Amino acid sequence: MRHWKSFFGVSSMIWILLILFVFTEAFARLFVAPSELWDHIFRFVLSDVINNTLLLVLISSFLASVIGFLAAYIVVVYDFKGRKIFSFLLYLPLAIPPYIASYIYSHMLGYTGIIQTFLRNQLNITVDPLWFTYSSMQMGIFVFTITLFPYVYITTKGYMQKYLGNYLETARTLQRGHVSILKSIALPLATPAIFAGFTLIALEVLSDFGVVMYLNIPAFSTAIYRSWISLGDFDSALRLSAILMIFVIGLLVVQHFMRKPKTVGMPVRIRVLKRIRLSGFFEAIIIASFVLVLLVSLLIPVGQLLLWSSVSYANIRWIQFGQMLTNTLTLSTSVSIIIILIALLIANYTRLSKSWFAVLSSKITLLGYSIPGSVVAMLVIFFFITIKEVIPINTQTTLTMLGFGLILRYLGLGYQNIESGMRKIGLKFNEASRLLGKNYGQSLIKVDIPLLIPSLFAGFALVFIDVIKELPLTLNLRPFNYHTLATQVYQYASDERVVESAIPSLFIIVISALLLWQVIRWITKEEN
Repeated sequence: MRHWKSFFGVSSMIWILLILFVFTEAFARLFVAPSELWDHIFRFVLSDVINNTLLLVLISSFLASVIGFLAAYIVVVYDFKGRKIFSFLLYLPLAIPPYIASYIYSHMLGYTGIIQTFLRNQLNITVDPLWFTYSSMQMGIFVFTITLFPYVYITTKGYMQKYLGNYLETARTLQRGHVSILKSIALPLATPAIFAGFTLIALEVLSDFGVVMYLNIPAFSTAIYRSWISLGDFDSALRLSAILMIFVIGLLVVQHFMRKPKTVGMPVRIRVLKRIRLSGFFEAIIIASFVLVLLVSLLIPVGQLLLWSSVSYANIRWIQFGQMLTNTLTLSTSVSIIIILIALLIANYTRLSKSWFAVLSSKITLLGYSIPGSVVAMLVIFFFITIKEVIPINTQTTLTMLGFGLILRYLGLGYQNIESGMRKIGLKFNEASRLLGKNYGQSLIKVDIPLLIPSLFAGFALVFIDVIKELPLTLNLRPFNYHTLATQVYQYASDERVVESAIPSLFIIVISALLLWQVIRWITKEEN
């Protein structure tokens, strides 16, 4: 097995060193003389950018965590009409990119939007436009909350379904009330899972570009993009990126300590949770609450897109749309396959070796997924400019550069799923195969990989969904006149042609929802 271990180790080392080389450039810029523009940014812009980013991240993540935790708790603990349907549908808002939701709700609430138009034309009611006035920050928080709460719903639902049964029966025996069980038992028990989802939401908000750019919120993403593209100050953009990466690393450090095992151990024997049957008024309240959440987060956005699609259908240039769809599917499929192959190599190495480098490899692999796409795009461009001094290559934005950036950005997502699958199956099946005369490579291909198919597909599907929705990285690294569905949606929205963005937006949502549905089936099967 030693030569296989060496093969996986060398392959992992190449990628880990490459990732480190790319991402350390931003920090290196903090120790060189700044540009003239940096003094202005530092004195007049930076404080607002930090305050707005923190406000957006903390409030959005908190509200989304509250909704996600409560939804998971109700679905796990109580039985009511439509519980299975609601349990499934609560995953689906993840298929709607936040920037698409921001386009939809901003347009809907406007003077010419469907709400005020309906009131004026159909009901002959003229309302004060101030009723529909909102700040950019309020809209941003609203959009991130309704589209990202499933992260906490996913992380806490499985956790509580597995462990809460042991404590719930005891609490009922002691005649503890519903609120008491929620506050004293479920919330403390699920805190690590809640914070894991909170961290994912915070990272998504930090890395967002489409929402903050469209709503003109002075956040890190907008400041980096304008310093780089509008002002042509690459140095200041890298400095802003380094500061943002410090926030990201700080968040990951806090998450690491939150995930440390508590002094109270989990029960060895898992007791099956018996749900509490609801009826009457309480059942009606729960159903109405879930309908409201799904209405705002899923049904209204999809319904508005369908309505716009019926209006804009005749204006679509279908040949160009077909090319964009082909670009999107080809790029997402090829990048996802490459990521799964690389992640399989690294996950195998971390499984076989317990050295410090193997542990470090698992952490560094996740680095790209924690960093905003606009930052990754800049670092990739600088990386290609740097290696041009050694290797004569084209430093213009190309598909190679775009693919490389996407691989760096989403390698951690594929790795997490494969590493989780390998941890579940362990080495026992591989070792049994080798006892029967097969070498490690044969055992990996014929035994481990078939057992890993759910994890491999889940990794592929989740990477595919993120790549198909990816905006800043694709926008900045794509070749000239190369469009994907996401970049076209952004272009339509930037040109105030939101109605025309409906059909490409629907394709993004439908493709994402189909893949998400298959992943949910496997998650549900494992939970049951």
